[in-house]
Amino acid sequence: MPTDKPQPPVILGRYAGFFSRGAAYVLDRAICFGISFVLTLVINYLLSLFRLDQWLENLSQDAPLTALLALLLSTVGLNLLVNIVYNVGFWTMSGQTPGKRILGVRVMRKDGTRVRLGNALRRQIGYWISGIFYLGFLWILFDNKRQGFHDKIAGTIVTYSWPEGRLRGTFVIERVRRFTGGGSDS
Repeated sequence: MPTDKPQPPVILGRYAGFFSRGAAYVLDRAICFGISFVLTLVINYLLSLFRLDQWLENLSQDAPLTALLALLLSTVGLNLLVNIVYNVGFWTMSGQTPGKRILGVRVMRKDGTRVRLGNALRRQIGYWISGIFYLGFLWILFDNKRQGFHDKIAGTIVTYSWPEGRLRGTFVIERVRRFTGGGSDS
């Protein structure tokens, strides 16, 4: 009597390469910078609204080094928090940050299922490890599954999420033809 074992989900798409992932990373960092900048403006406005800015100004006159250190730590802390919430949130919700969506790549677990919170947190920690001399990111160039250290730590892979035709370039050619008003080759 044969027993039917459940088959793992089929992973569609090819493993995403270094440059696609790198471009998505740069886009995402720019978005996070913008979010951090806006949050900083809002925080400064709230401080002035409650007149806490005067208290901070007095503190900076009394202990300028302490005030500068506090400003630096709060800025770094805010930026770090924005990056963690942004990455972990998008990875667990859809597997795609806005940068990854634009570049057509998706993060998933090795078995093809959606990234869970634990995977996303390990991947975020892995980002910091991969950032040491950028070796973890450069590893993507040499790995058969295009996994960086952060992917290996989290048990994730990154694939292209576009249909096969888009991967072969036909999508781009069709878009150019439509834009220029060109028809088919016949």
